[in-house]
Amino acid sequence: MHLLIDGYNLMHARGLLGRRFGPDGFRKVRHRFLNELAAALGPIAAHQTTIVFDASQPPEHRPGQASHKGLTVVYAVGDESADDRIERLIAAHSAPKTLTVVSSDHRIRQAAARRHAITLTADAFLDLLESRQRRKRSERTGGAKEQSRRESPSPQEAEEWLEVFGHLEDDPETRAAFQRDPFLPTDEEIARIEREVAEEP
Repeated sequence: MHLLIDGYNLMHARGLLGRRFGPDGFRKVRHRFLNELAAALGPIAAHQTTIVFDASQPPEHRPGQASHKGLTVVYAVGDESADDRIERLIAAHSAPKTLTVVSSDHRIRQAAARRHAITLTADAFLDLLESRQRRKRSERTGGAKEQSRRESPSPQEAEEWLEVFGHLEDDPETRAAFQRDPFLPTDEEIARIEREVAEEP
């Protein structure tokens, strides 16, 4: 895990929690939010991301931890709040300097700072995702000429992205994932897996 997200805090920053929902409506909004987050992060970052929610309205028939399009989704259960669970995950992390904690909650940010983890407010994280999405859109819509001079991130954006993900280059897990290995899946197998993930509810 390299990215630890305070789920409802990020949903609130996205403007998704201001309305009243019935239990089913709320679950649908959370489900759509998770779909969008997984798509925005991409498959590699999604598999290294844990997002924590309070379990006041967990999905029915789901355990306290589930996988959603690569994301690890944790529901704090019993007397434990999402903040408590996030603090425990930060405290238990074996390499906290490689961890980025996304929350605007002061208590969580302090817990992350004590372990020397990187912290981003929910708004700053959303800004980073949006700038990444803008670049992707401009690359897709631009012609060959436009693609040859792709929009570069601003120096500040580049610095923020390097701070969040720069350590991945030296991470043994990431290196192992990208090393050529005869046992790695073929392009065809990867395409099939991606189709299966896209079809997940």
